[in-house]
Amino acid sequence: MKFSEIKPKIKNLGGYKTIAEIKRDGLRVAYNRANDSYWLIEQEFLRPVIKSPRECKSILIKPEELKHKIFMCRKDREELRCSSALRYIEWGEERGFDKRPSCRGRKRWWDVGERRFPPIISPSSVNDLYRAFINEPHVFVDKRLYEIYSQGNFTQLLAMSLNATLTTMFLEIGSRIGLGEGLLDMTVYEVADCLIVNPRQLKKALILNRPIRYIFDEIRQPDRRALDTIIFDALELTADEREAVYEAVSDLVRQRLEKARSV
Repeated sequence: MKFSEIKPKIKNLGGYKTIAEIKRDGLRVAYNRANDSYWLIEQEFLRPVIKSPRECKSILIKPEELKHKIFMCRKDREELRCSSALRYIEWGEERGFDKRPSCRGRKRWWDVGERRFPPIISPSSVNDLYRAFINEPHVFVDKRLYEIYSQGNFTQLLAMSLNATLTTMFLEIGSRIGLGEGLLDMTVYEVADCLIVNPRQLKKALILNRPIRYIFDEIRQPDRRALDTIIFDALELTADEREAVYEAVSDLVRQRLEKARSV
């Protein structure tokens, strides 16, 4: 959308006339979906956040693909004097946001606190193929995703084990219910209890740095087969057993999706 189109909706525009002037002063235009308005916010207070696995095409999170940012400000009101961020905070107070149960007990009601960056992010629901995302760019996580913590080189091995086709099969077998459109809904306990191959048994890590395809096409891709081969080798599966995994996971996903369409 062009700057000229959103300019009338910017609540704290002040004397700024061009987008170049805004960027020069370290500001960014942020959209507030709640009231279809736009605000100028200092760039230092805007951090990327992942809200849905659909925002990521590959296993590696890319901030440029994410649609949302979170307001992250740990400064006091005095430190924010004359800032665009303070005007945004005052707007929230005019609407009683500071009185909400989740905010009123904080020293600074707008401060969500110090947050850790999980190295791996898991979705809470799955369409056809489970993906555990590698959070190298350190983005924040919305409530509909789960945080998985690991350290060092173990992160890559753990992410590889989680992203194996075998893991999707285990989740299909062990999860309770489906959501609308056939989505597989998973509690944090079901994700935590899902069987995976011990990452320490893997000889190397292989991460697919490309858009992940629909499962029936994905399982035929050479690099997907190479990833799964490392997993299958650790389990010493025969050739027939490996093909049986692909057949089983395809059947499970197909049955779930077809059942949803028939309801």
